[in-house]
Amino acid sequence: MISRRRKVVLSWLLVGVAAATMLVFGVVDGRDDRTNAERAHDIGATIACPQCVGQSVVESDVAIAREIRAEIGRLVVAGHSDDDIRARFAERYGDWVVLTPSRSGVSGLVWVIPVVGLVVGVGLLAVTLSRWRRASFDGEELSEADREMVASERVRLRERRVLSGAPPAPATPHSGNLDAPSQVEDPEAVMEGEEGE
Repeated sequence: MISRRRKVVLSWLLVGVAAATMLVFGVVDGRDDRTNAERAHDIGATIACPQCVGQSVVESDVAIAREIRAEIGRLVVAGHSDDDIRARFAERYGDWVVLTPSRSGVSGLVWVIPVVGLVVGVGLLAVTLSRWRRASFDGEELSEADREMVASERVRLRERRVLSGAPPAPATPHSGNLDAPSQVEDPEAVMEGEEGE
């Protein structure tokens, strides 16, 4: 039988594997079955229009955007890769024209930081849940005032049982240990005693 601790570790491991799998599928472009027109459209969506502000060449309808779209179409048909086509326009107009950040250098941090943030977040969540679990099982030491309050409440409940005519409750295994959770011997008798008052 698997211990509770191993179950928790196994469940966190499965969560990590699932998150890593989703990240890999999100980063890797598995769309190899795109048509040339779809590829040209996707590439054009990542090239900024040199004349417009905040628009890609796909969104803009100015003359230069139409020319760039036509050139992207010709390059795709000629068999150039997506990155090669973007690099050509970056050389011609500058790096600002490429709307998707590079995966290398300082701009590569855009791809790395979310993954690191997710891993750190999952780690902090695991540590927090572990601490909460430990705190709920450890229990706090009772102060002397708490012990006296518990003892006086037990005496008051016994007196109430006697006054209501209920038979005395048998001693519980925890009656001498105030740190252990107390058990109410007969909840119905206690409730009847409270209703009688």
